[in-house]
Amino acid sequence: MLKVTVIKSSSKCHTCDETEQIVSEIAERYKNQVECRILVNGTPDVKEFGVVSTPVVALGNKIYSMGKPVIKEKVEGWIKRELGN
Repeated sequence: MLKVTVIKSSSKCHTCDETEQIVSEIAERYKNQVECRILVNGTPDVKEFGVVSTPVVALGNKIYSMGKPVIKEKVEGWIKRELGN
């Protein structure tokens, strides 16, 4: 099971909300292979990622995007590559 993590800002962040929506939609398509979790920056679970700015998209322990908007097709490509599809 591939763990996909979105790390959001604790304050209002439109880009973070968009990123969460995009990643959640894609993860739903791969629900038997992908576990999606949403974390808030500043919480203990986030420390392992060394977050500098949000939003963050990580697959496993590897950060694929930090501090910028994501594109749906790119996120799906990352997931497919990690799953070996």
